[in-house]
Amino acid sequence: MSGISNLRSERYRLGMSQEELGELVGRRRATIGRWERDPAQIPGPILVQLSKKFDCSIDYLLGFTNERTSKRNEVA
Repeated sequence: MSGISNLRSERYRLGMSQEELGELVGRRRATIGRWERDPAQIPGPILVQLSKKFDCSIDYLLGFTNERTSKRNEVA
């Protein structure tokens, strides 16, 4: 899984610190760091929240794909 770089890169893209992201989702900075190392630990409702905030797919955040958005969501 490449989730460590995906979650971290999305946070960097928005110019957010771990602490700022933690405040957004109601978690401590250390928890955000753990999630960046192992995104499988992120609770489902928070994954949805992060996906919306970063405008990317949950699969991307979890490292299942390198594409930020799902092809299924594209309109033909």
